[in-house]
Amino acid sequence: MSTWDLSIFYPNLEAWENDLKKLPAKIDLLSSYQGKLSDFEHFKSFHVLEEETTHLVYRLYGYIHLNSDLNLKDKIKSAKNQEMMLMLSKMNQKTSFVSPEIIQMGAEKVMAFVDADPLLKTYRFGFEKLFMMQEHVLSSDQEGILANYGPVQSIPSALHQALSIVDAVDEKVVLSDGKEATVTLSNFRSMIPEVPTASDRQKVFEAAFKRYKTNKTAFAATYNLVLQNQAANFKSRKYASALDAALFKNNIPTSVFHNLKDVAFENTVHIKRYLKLRTKHLNLEKHRTYDRFMKLAKDDTKYNFETARSLFFEAIAHMDPVFVSHQKDALKDGFVDAYPQDGKRTGAYSSGFYGFHPYILLNHDDTLDAVFTLAHEAGHSAHTLFSNEHQPMATSDYTIFVAEIASTFNEHALLDYLISKATSKVQKIDLLESAIDGIMATFFRQTLFATFEYQATKLVEQGQPITEQALSKIMIDLYKHYYDIDITEENGKEYVWAYIPHLFHTPFYVYQYATSYSASLKIYDNVRNNKPGAMENYLGLLKSGGSDFPVNQAKAAGADLTNKETFMAVIARFDSLVSQLEKVLEEN
Repeated sequence: MSTWDLSIFYPNLEAWENDLKKLPAKIDLLSSYQGKLSDFEHFKSFHVLEEETTHLVYRLYGYIHLNSDLNLKDKIKSAKNQEMMLMLSKMNQKTSFVSPEIIQMGAEKVMAFVDADPLLKTYRFGFEKLFMMQEHVLSSDQEGILANYGPVQSIPSALHQALSIVDAVDEKVVLSDGKEATVTLSNFRSMIPEVPTASDRQKVFEAAFKRYKTNKTAFAATYNLVLQNQAANFKSRKYASALDAALFKNNIPTSVFHNLKDVAFENTVHIKRYLKLRTKHLNLEKHRTYDRFMKLAKDDTKYNFETARSLFFEAIAHMDPVFVSHQKDALKDGFVDAYPQDGKRTGAYSSGFYGFHPYILLNHDDTLDAVFTLAHEAGHSAHTLFSNEHQPMATSDYTIFVAEIASTFNEHALLDYLISKATSKVQKIDLLESAIDGIMATFFRQTLFATFEYQATKLVEQGQPITEQALSKIMIDLYKHYYDIDITEENGKEYVWAYIPHLFHTPFYVYQYATSYSASLKIYDNVRNNKPGAMENYLGLLKSGGSDFPVNQAKAAGADLTNKETFMAVIARFDSLVSQLEKVLEEN
């Protein structure tokens, strides 16, 4: 079983604590440069010290954040993680003078400093972005005041984890066959298709979502804090809206978001066609949202972690050898924690820090979905490896917007490989269904959640109260439009907004799954069809880190996200896959 080896950071907690003691002095030294940055030597030495401090922060944060996520119920490590977050907040407060002071120097003087030194040249793009955002950067005093509120920004995330995981009690249910089962957030999705009856599926779903219904007011208050934080930020920094504030720093046109939202909203007819197909072939009276975990063809194949890893490597074996080697490096033993355990953070992620090998957290349950999750997270880690190799620290940190291109590209490759290997009708149905469900989850579902976010921020901007009823109404209406499903008939589903951690941890994140999926599909098709330069262009994106604006990076790699047709291509693919599935299902 693959588990993390965190010794590349520290051998133990004591060593971590000893290094943490060094950080306050470095933070104070950084703050001592206030008022001195207009001098070239001070400007340079500040950035040298900043890189040294950032590397120490990556080591400290990487170790304790990953350790804490392995067991959120470990109160000692959770407290240490909180201590680290407070230290980072202090660092932000004491260095809040930097951007205003650099802006006050003026672009001409700053770029002259940049041209005079090799180290500073790596900061050119960052300074260009800073001057682009000049109108939204406040005075040093005002930035200092906003930085004082830094700790408040992390409270919603901590509250959400406390309510949904740490303080939550997993429910036990008695199934129709008399067996008792414990339902957790990690196992309910894989449990639903395994239970004997429709009433059992309902029991499992309601047990998983009970925590959200029981604590609906607390979850709504927590999400209100997220929304109010966003509102305070965009108003203080003179943005037009929370959406503008989220997109502007990466120079993403709001039209990209609205084109995505509108294309998904206007093309739900294919979703309803698919759900009718499922309702018929699964012999359902009504298609409930949790019935999405039911398989049209039951392929009992189990894929343990080692098998899943091997399958993914086989799927990409024909591709560029440098690309392949980085994917293998991403999944090396010691850098993947594969299976669920008590207290472990749910879901999956890749966590990367400049100068250190990235780590992957999985909750592998031996299903086909878990194989795709492995490929997805490998894409993130490989992207980090490419970026860290080819970019300096200043431009190594790529945006979420392009991050999901790397992950979903791997999913496309894995899917095509598995379909090519399929020999039986059951396998074909299973894989086509997986492909369709992938688009349902990554394109439609994430866009639905992004639309929810957008509408929720509009309530705040209009001065409307944020209550659990108001938030649930948005979801009820969206599910009815997208799926023609009344979620008020499912006990707890109307609180699905409380179930989505990204809404609380990283606002305006989820839409990027759908934009990236659209881009990666275009890029993958170019590579698969051997379009000249396609793979080289894609590797260029992976190597480019954060050295350009993400829409430009995607376009250079072969996907123009300012064009609505890029999103319509996903609709066409979805329609084609549903037609293929329909044909296979009707075969004798």
